[in-house]
Amino acid sequence: MKRALVGTFPLLFTLVIATTLTGCVPKQASTEKSISLVTLTAPVEFSFPPGWEKNPKEHPYDLQCLAKSGEMNSGVFVYRRADIALSSTPADILQDQIQDFRSKRANFVEFEPLVTYEDDHKRMSTVTYVGEKDNTRNCYRFTLIEFKADESKFAIVMQVAKPGAWERCKPVLDGIVRTAKPLPEMP
Repeated sequence: MKRALVGTFPLLFTLVIATTLTGCVPKQASTEKSISLVTLTAPVEFSFPPGWEKNPKEHPYDLQCLAKSGEMNSGVFVYRRADIALSSTPADILQDQIQDFRSKRANFVEFEPLVTYEDDHKRMSTVTYVGEKDNTRNCYRFTLIEFKADESKFAIVMQVAKPGAWERCKPVLDGIVRTAKPLPEMP
């Protein structure tokens, strides 16, 4: 009998781990809901996870939100195509943003190469750098979002997280970028 229990324990343990990882174990319902916010310059809506807050302090972004944990944040710049030079492209503006950050950081090097991916509504080009400012090292992720249904505007999202937390933060940051949705301009 003892032998049967010993052989059963690893199977039971494996089953518990497998159901936990696949999400089959019931979870407590969260009382917090994601928050949806709209940028100022041109209306683009983003959803942020529970516990994120809009930055109330002065900042250069059209919208900036901070994780309650302090581990990461997202800043959004929205551009109207009519407001940029005819010879410029959204990719040029992305490179300008990267160069601006590079000029204000030390040891600013590419951490993850440029990757472009699409869904039914948008094309997203993402590149990540690591750099130092004020004796602090951060990952800086830049994402250009071009909207297929509304080419009159595009967004550049700059997200920050600590290198030691990058792998844990990356899916959350990616989820925020994927929620981007252009809204109609108000007259």
